Amino acid sequence: MPRPGVLAELALLLRTRRYRHLLAVRLAGQGADGAFQAGLASLFFFSPERQATPAGVALAAAVLLLPFTVVGPWAGVLLDRRPRRSVLGAGGVLRAGLVLATAGALAAGWGDAVLGALALAVLSVNRALLAGLSAALPRVVAAERLVLANAVTPSAGTVAAGAGATLTVALTAAAGGGARADAAALLAAAAGYLLAGVLALRFPRALLGPDLRPATTGATGATGAAVAAGVTATAALPGARAVAVVRAAARDALAGLGHLRERPAALAALGVVAWHRWAFGLTTVAVVVLCRTVLAAPDDPAAGLAALGVLLGAVAAGAGAAAVLAPWGARGGRVPGWIAGCLVVAGAGQVAVGLSTSPAVLAVAAAALGLGGQGAKIGVDTVVQRSVDDAYRGRVFTAYDLVFNVSYCLACAMAVVLVPADGRLGALGAALGAGYLALALAGARAGARGGRTAPGG
Repeated sequence: MPRPGVLAELALLLRTRRYRHLLAVRLAGQGADGAFQAGLASLFFFSPERQATPAGVALAAAVLLLPFTVVGPWAGVLLDRRPRRSVLGAGGVLRAGLVLATAGALAAGWGDAVLGALALAVLSVNRALLAGLSAALPRVVAAERLVLANAVTPSAGTVAAGAGATLTVALTAAAGGGARADAAALLAAAAGYLLAGVLALRFPRALLGPDLRPATTGATGATGAAVAAGVTATAALPGARAVAVVRAAARDALAGLGHLRERPAALAALGVVAWHRWAFGLTTVAVVVLCRTVLAAPDDPAAGLAALGVLLGAVAAGAGAAAVLAPWGARGGRVPGWIAGCLVVAGAGQVAVGLSTSPAVLAVAAAALGLGGQGAKIGVDTVVQRSVDDAYRGRVFTAYDLVFNVSYCLACAMAVVLVPADGRLGALGAALGAGYLALALAGARAGARGGRTAPGG
């Protein structure tokens, strides 16, 4: 039976006005993310003139994610040096403008190079803003409700993204596909991004942080006084101010990594994320190809897109289930045990993806991957938020997102060699599932040695 205390805590959480406000920002932005990414999938993978192959899907996925590895460290510094409310608001407006430009380029018949460059910019900004939302969450939620908030907030965002993607797939299919349908999907995404930006700007300027006090003292990182002195001393030299700013930002980024190294619980949690994203990246490439070549006739891209839409919906449903179950599974400080259990569920789903091409089995497996992956992420988010200081959260969560994306990109690179031309994972899927189970066992043993998590982790 569910514990009444958790339901009472949920009611209190949802009555917290600032939390509801931040949740609305996330839902609007991630719903738009789903619409935008589904529009890209329709345009690049499921148009009649294009044939999906493991190499093509992997290259596209890697190219779309890699720019954040360059943008990310600087975005983290920005999130810890400027009001996060302003960064989130300006980022939402910027995303809307970039998506409108993408829709205009598509309508004008511009080439894939221009469309791809605009998509790179949108997705890089998206990842930076998700890091900002995670860093801001402890500013609007009491520490004892962070597990619950991490169950509701990112999971609700994932559900919103899945709903946005599923709705976009349905609308695109109903419109018969083509450039006009893709442009309409992008316009819907732009509206969602603009709404997210406007909502973010309604926060009081200082409410979402950062708290700069720890960052202005101590041995780690560049102090505000040192940065100012460096800029002043070199201001007379051509370009020196820009160089000083870049150097200061680099020192701040390295200080964030140093802070993370001092938090072993957060480092271990990021290891869980690295494995899941690597395995999920291989699986994503395989499933896109499977939908295009096995679950539908190769000459019927609309049917393949519909099959992918069903699996996306199943992943979203699993993520929603994680939001419901996590507050009970992680109650009493049992976050390590909850993460281990989620890895077991994800491992079972991964094995099923490898061994079956039945649409029903794949839908159940996708739901298991959504539940296990999102459930583990809820625990990881909580550990990281509790383990690091607010002045470093932007940089640490940006490092988190870098791990998130680089692991996925490495998987995409390896998918070119590892994923068969028809997308059937077979023994590779079973091996990936075994990896989840091994990681769960290691985590359970570590949790048993350390007992229940302390309030800090």
